[in-house]
Amino acid sequence: MQVTASKKQIWTAGSYSLLTLSIMVGFMYLNAFATEVLKIPASTLATVLLIAKSIDFVVSMFGGVIIEKVKMGNKGKYQGWLNVGRWILFICIAVEVFPTAGPVWLRCLIMAAGYTVLNSLMNLIQTAYYGIIGIVAGPNPANRSAMTVNMTRQGTVVTLITSFIPTLVSKLQFGQWNYFIVALVFALPMPFALGAIAKMADGKDQPIVKGGAAAGAPRITIKDMIDCLIHNPMLLVLFLVNVILNIGNNILSNQNVYYWMYVAGDFSKMTVNSLFMAFVAFFAAIIMPKLGAKLGKRGAMCFGYIWSAVSFFLRWYVARFGWVWMMISNAVAAVGMYTYMPYAMLLWMDVGEWYLHKTGKDTRGICMGLASPPMKIGMAVGGTIGLKLLASSGYVAGFTPDAAWVTKFMNGAYLVPAICVTISAVIFILFYRISDADATRYAQENAAKMAAQKQQ
Repeated sequence: MQVTASKKQIWTAGSYSLLTLSIMVGFMYLNAFATEVLKIPASTLATVLLIAKSIDFVVSMFGGVIIEKVKMGNKGKYQGWLNVGRWILFICIAVEVFPTAGPVWLRCLIMAAGYTVLNSLMNLIQTAYYGIIGIVAGPNPANRSAMTVNMTRQGTVVTLITSFIPTLVSKLQFGQWNYFIVALVFALPMPFALGAIAKMADGKDQPIVKGGAAAGAPRITIKDMIDCLIHNPMLLVLFLVNVILNIGNNILSNQNVYYWMYVAGDFSKMTVNSLFMAFVAFFAAIIMPKLGAKLGKRGAMCFGYIWSAVSFFLRWYVARFGWVWMMISNAVAAVGMYTYMPYAMLLWMDVGEWYLHKTGKDTRGICMGLASPPMKIGMAVGGTIGLKLLASSGYVAGFTPDAAWVTKFMNGAYLVPAICVTISAVIFILFYRISDADATRYAQENAAKMAAQKQQ
């Protein structure tokens, strides 16, 4: 099927990658900010973030229902969440890395408040974004793929920009304000990008009536959400696979910065690695999605998951011998990741189309909303495990590592995630069964039925 969306629509949809740019300081370096700037002990930080992530998880579970029921702004069901939520996000990005003084409990409270609101709102922003993609792209899978692939490719520019974060937060001359200033500058383009994405759905998004429900749409309840998750086997597979995958990724991401601080022994080397990875990502994002398109969504995911598992084990084994080996293994991981990453979210849209086709109940928004809880579970469980593993390795701020500590650290930071990724790959390969042809048929038949219902 040919792409029928306009180039402007494809590029505007891709600008969602600027959201990643805006949250990256807090997402990747919050632990370092909290332990090194706020001087919060690692074990205390783990407990505080577990509470914050638990709240975030609860919101993520009900994200689809919240969007169905709560009116936000004066426009459509999805548009309002982008139009209003973008400014709340901007404020929370700054609060999250504000260099608060005072007692430990106050530092923890302000940081956790920014973190909790930001990440809870992200669940709704992501669901609203993919809802708009579905509306603007229509039932044409080529349109949907074009938009998500373009977002991935624009994301490589974001990767290039964020590669300077380690240098900026450690070399700028603003002391404890470095993280705050960098985060604020990186967040500036985000509200305007989300506003442009929302505008694409003018006249297409479902209007909101008093009481919060979309006009002309049946009410979606919490029971519908639970039934959708329980009785949609492909959704259950995606949910489980992504929970395990995100646990592994967050165990790694919560400790990765300490590799550069204490194993490589030079935090500035992280900038070199990030710059190198930005260029690798740029070329991988151009080349590898084409391979993914030939393999089909399911084939691309299978290939990418297997590649990722192998690359995780490679990173664990070779990176202890030097930071150059870490760069090489990171590059290997990136090549495989860009094979499947542009298509990952489309699977959540496909399982929503499948359920609508089977039951007549439109829970597509809920299915897309349920893409967030695995990330939140991963952040809560993986983040907590990662910090606990870091603490159990003998880490304390400013210490001098020895060979025994490096071995413990590498096992906790890289071997455990490698095992998680392998398990998720096996589950997906064995149990996910929706083909591209079936997904296209479901979407087109659903669109035809809903168009016929509107004319009645």
